[in-house]
Amino acid sequence: EGLAANLTPEQLADLIAYNEEHAAEEMPYFRQELLVRAQATSGLDDPAYGAFLNWMYFSDATLTFPQTLVLRYSQLEPEERRNPQVAGDYAKWFLGRLRAVEAATANGQNLCAGRFTAADIVNGYALRLAGNIGLAKDFGPNVSAYWARLQERDGYQRAVAAERKAGVEQNIAPRVRA
Repeated sequence: EGLAANLTPEQLADLIAYNEEHAAEEMPYFRQELLVRAQATSGLDDPAYGAFLNWMYFSDATLTFPQTLVLRYSQLEPEERRNPQVAGDYAKWFLGRLRAVEAATANGQNLCAGRFTAADIVNGYALRLAGNIGLAKDFGPNVSAYWARLQERDGYQRAVAAERKAGVEQNIAPRVRA
């Protein structure tokens, strides 16, 4: 849904050009690297499209879901309702599923297509959440290296800076991570 979902390749080129002409208004914090890269691919005919879709769903359905329960039962519930057993079980579930990322990043810099894609962004979010709730200490060596690479990206650093700026503007104290 939305504007970008129904664009033809020619319209995508027009959108990219428009964004460049109006960068200050349209892209104050983020750029359009993914749009430019999407323009350069063969779309649905790309041989990596199936793997891309799998990784897009893997992030939310497989990695983020168990972390929500770790967060809920270790931090968000009132003290009397917290349940370390549930949090621990779902942490193990998350780490078990993370083996797929460990294997996928053993021989490559990114998850699919031999390049950085939106799949890296959404799975990177799941890794960031894991760091926020104390699970990153158990990442395997490939996931740790992959996560470090994602954090070094200019787009990631701009996103974190925008998040911090918004927090200051909204008078929200930075969260101290354990």
